[in-house]
Amino acid sequence: MQILNARALKCTIVLDPAEVAQLVAPDGKPRTVIALRLPDRRVSADLNAKSVRKAVAAISEHGPDGVAVIIQGKLVGDAITEAGIVAQPKVKPQAVAAEAA
Repeated sequence: MQILNARALKCTIVLDPAEVAQLVAPDGKPRTVIALRLPDRRVSADLNAKSVRKAVAAISEHGPDGVAVIIQGKLVGDAITEAGIVAQPKVKPQAVAAEAA
């Protein structure tokens, strides 16, 4: 076996949009810390409050079934550093077919 050195461990966490819709990012504060529970551990992520509000707004606009919510960053111990949150609207199959025509 050969060993290589890594600079970072990047992680992507898929979240339940209905749970994210209930998040409250405090006004006047630039960052908010959330805890993420996994089956075998708990990690935290320090997020930009504006990004959290944008994700909640996207869920409100498209509905919980209309978006995919992810957090990405570097996993360092039990913290996700350089973390960002995104609520990406899902593309409907007929919309893709209409754009291709």
